[in-house]
Amino acid sequence: MKRENSSERAYRHKALIADLIECECFYAGEESLDDYDEAIADCLAMIDHFVDLRNEEEVAFWRSMLQQTKIEKRHAQKRMIDKKNGEVVYS
Repeated sequence: MKRENSSERAYRHKALIADLIECECFYAGEESLDDYDEAIADCLAMIDHFVDLRNEEEVAFWRSMLQQTKIEKRHAQKRMIDKKNGEVVYS
């Protein structure tokens, strides 16, 4: 069994809370992976900017955002594949 990292646990926790309160907003906008690619590029640009400014706190924040966005993209890809195959998906 693959060991889950803390970012994946945080993602699953957010998904669980969204499911419990029946909030569809957590899954909104997942149909286009281009949006994720754009968000990843934005995060990388922000990281470069704050590295140049030597602002370690902002660099840490944007690295965290980058990691979370990549995880969300992976989960969206999996859901898209599961939908295509007609499987029921339980985040």
